[in-house]
Amino acid sequence: MIYWKKIHTLAFDFDGVFTDNKVWVNQEGIESIRCDRSDSLGLNLLQKFIDINKWDLDYFIITTETNPAVLRRAEKLNIKCFHSIENKLKFIQDRLSKRFTNLNECRDGLVYLGNDLNDLSIMNFSGFSVAPSDADKRILAKANQVLSKKGGDGFVREFIDILLDISNKEDDEIANLLL
Repeated sequence: MIYWKKIHTLAFDFDGVFTDNKVWVNQEGIESIRCDRSDSLGLNLLQKFIDINKWDLDYFIITTETNPAVLRRAEKLNIKCFHSIENKLKFIQDRLSKRFTNLNECRDGLVYLGNDLNDLSIMNFSGFSVAPSDADKRILAKANQVLSKKGGDGFVREFIDILLDISNKEDDEIANLLL
């Protein structure tokens, strides 16, 4: 894992990261997804940590998905969401080029969490990539770190706990992150 101060951009895929990559479809064709509530607490901890440390972190969801449930979940999580993105790598590069003059020099500060083949190009570009344990085998081979959790099963929370070194924090430090 890389040190948090070196990260300037944290990008999450949605399906297979925040979800178990499954979808329910009712008779009207409306899709529903399953997410893990522990990821919500993880993002709350991250946001509080950002505030306390005045960390200039750009973090967001980037997905090819068009399902409105993704946007509703992102709103509830209070995280920016860019959906219906056909070329994730181009989107990331365009976003980074607005903040940095040299894309090659800023790659080290980009961390990407993904699980499937459409994440491969960003993982190849990123300075550090993370995958859930149930990711596609090519993603598992490419990722800098594979976590023990499956997508949609607290994977995001596990990543944030590691990033913020929660296991080594005192109870009062954790309490401050929960205020």
